[in-house]
Amino acid sequence: MMKKLILIAFIFFYGLTCGAQQKYWIYFKDKTAFSSNKNASDYLDFPVSDIYKDSLQALGITIQHQSKWLNAVTAQLTKTEEQTLIKIGFIESIDLVNQNIKVCSTAQFGDSNLALQQIKADTLIKLHWHAEGVKIGIIDGGFLGANKDETLIPIIEKGQVAAYKNYIEEDVTDPYIGQKRLQDHHGTKVWKYIGGYSAAKDKYFGLATKAQYYLARTDQGDKEHRGEEDYWVAALEWMHEQGVSIVNSSLGYSTGFTNPKENYSPADADGKSSAISRAATIAAKKKGMIIVISAGNDGSNKFKVVALPADAEGVITVGATGHQEWNKQFYSAIGPEGLSYVKPDLSCFSATGTSFAAPVITSIIASVKGANPNLRNKELIKTLKASCHLHAFPNNYIGNGVPNVNHLLGLIAEQPSPVTSETITSKTDEVEIALTSENIVAFHKSDKVNVISQKSLRHKKGIVTIKKIENAKRTTLATPEKVIEIIWK
Repeated sequence: MMKKLILIAFIFFYGLTCGAQQKYWIYFKDKTAFSSNKNASDYLDFPVSDIYKDSLQALGITIQHQSKWLNAVTAQLTKTEEQTLIKIGFIESIDLVNQNIKVCSTAQFGDSNLALQQIKADTLIKLHWHAEGVKIGIIDGGFLGANKDETLIPIIEKGQVAAYKNYIEEDVTDPYIGQKRLQDHHGTKVWKYIGGYSAAKDKYFGLATKAQYYLARTDQGDKEHRGEEDYWVAALEWMHEQGVSIVNSSLGYSTGFTNPKENYSPADADGKSSAISRAATIAAKKKGMIIVISAGNDGSNKFKVVALPADAEGVITVGATGHQEWNKQFYSAIGPEGLSYVKPDLSCFSATGTSFAAPVITSIIASVKGANPNLRNKELIKTLKASCHLHAFPNNYIGNGVPNVNHLLGLIAEQPSPVTSETITSKTDEVEIALTSENIVAFHKSDKVNVISQKSLRHKKGIVTIKKIENAKRTTLATPEKVIEIIWK
């Protein structure tokens, strides 16, 4: 009690004044009742200190959300309040909550069936692997009208929606109703590409038709009510508490804030600068969850690099390729330079945004997980990457490349991948290589990972001529069956 009175006296000595408010993350230095325990996993799970929360509330600070993983709460503060609170001994730091998360898609919705064809998902359909017993979380912008979508009605009617949380309108408990705003049905489309099936057409849009689903709405389409990152973090922690093993999110931060000064810069895509990326890394690396994130659609604008939290280490970041030729789609965001890991992690076909590449990968993971419950999540992720055609020479355009379900199943059975790879060194600026594939892409790179440019090639009577371009140190010549790394000397 004495400490609380001293704290209150300290605050009022500096004075808390009224003014314009913004939402802030308030990070605490420790968890007082648990600070002596050195078990990192238990420490992450221990709740935020009630003493610290009570102290803030005693000062008239209303806590909106809290994160035990980040050891932080969020609250609306005036600038004066923010400057005063930072002087309190138990507060580590105070940062603005980013409030402009956006969906990673274009206005149109494509056909995921082409992506399923690309990655040979028909094998899983023939095996009847449909993610039975798997808990999948979807964090998105809204699920408006999902109960009227023919491909999702069976999932809903069979009671496979285990729980729903609306972080935008907390009193709304029905996922499928509401006013139609921009992208408020985006989560419906994503869900369709994870587990949708049309009986009338006998067509799979996603494979996880028997999974249990946990839905979270953390974004609203109209500009005045953009998604806020504390909602996303809260949804992720809630899903972990529910035992969800796989989470799909097609939301990300890059640019687009009303105040341009609040935009992220490409330098912030480092896996560390944002709360949302740090939380995603904790989920993936400390909690063993499989987190599948869209790379983002900034590949053709000034931002270029993956949206946050697609920069997070440990999450599966999914880019978009073409269908006939496996080059990076023009809009698909690239991995930033300087990371110690490759982003994106892998890619598959999508004509209309990385939002609709990520759920295809989620459905494959869930399908395999359901049939192989003893396969550890980390091993499944490792094997999934190894099934991709560029696994020997991943790059920051399409990561490890396009996965192949047949290769994935072979690797699980401890069979070698049939994709061959080799490295050659050239002392000349032109090389001729024997290839007969109709899907040949050259990735010219400044180093092992970072691509300068890509180009689709055609063979002439089984011979491909590849020329060194300016500043290229390496070129990866990729087909679905064979990958050749050329080192230019």
